[in-house]
Amino acid sequence: MTVFVQFWGISILLLLFSIALISVLDGHALTTIRLLRLLRWFLVPIILLHALFTPGQILWPDFFIVISREGLLQGLKLSLHISALFFVAMLMFRLLKRAEWLSYLLALPYVGKRLVTYVWMVSCMKMNSSLLLGDLRWQFRLRKDVKRFPLLLMSAFRQSLNDASEYACSLWLRWPAQVVSLSPLSMQQRPPAIHYDAASLLLAIIGLAAFLWPWM
Repeated sequence: MTVFVQFWGISILLLLFSIALISVLDGHALTTIRLLRLLRWFLVPIILLHALFTPGQILWPDFFIVISREGLLQGLKLSLHISALFFVAMLMFRLLKRAEWLSYLLALPYVGKRLVTYVWMVSCMKMNSSLLLGDLRWQFRLRKDVKRFPLLLMSAFRQSLNDASEYACSLWLRWPAQVVSLSPLSMQQRPPAIHYDAASLLLAIIGLAAFLWPWM
């Protein structure tokens, strides 16, 4: 619904609903404040670009910056839609556990079997990537030289590629045992086949209805 519905009212309701649930789940509003601070770097340029470069009725003819009414409304509408998508996605990440995400991801038809390798790679490299980014942040704060920042990024990128090659080789050598350990995760937590097919059909109907809602 958040993806396909373009109505202002529904987007505002979904945004407020997801913000309220995130605050309830976390027990505080600090997460919402941090997310809004992150979103401003994406939303403000979107609003400005649409307001300045979309043709339409000029709001303030005597103002030295030309801002169109249609562009401003279009930028606000798109920003609201992106905000609703972002907060609903964050809410889903909080409602589902990691094991549930993996089981549902690997249960996707035609794609799930191909994602097994990437899922294991992400699990293996998560801690290493966090340490690498932490070291990059520490070096940048220590030197405080903006000119060296591209070099630090390139070195971190090369180190990530080298680590990925090592993890890929290790994953290949230990692949049969990991497939066995993965099968209970993807099979035991999956509902029975009848309930699984019924739930998939119901979700497909809901998704189709949400897609057709704006044209009804």
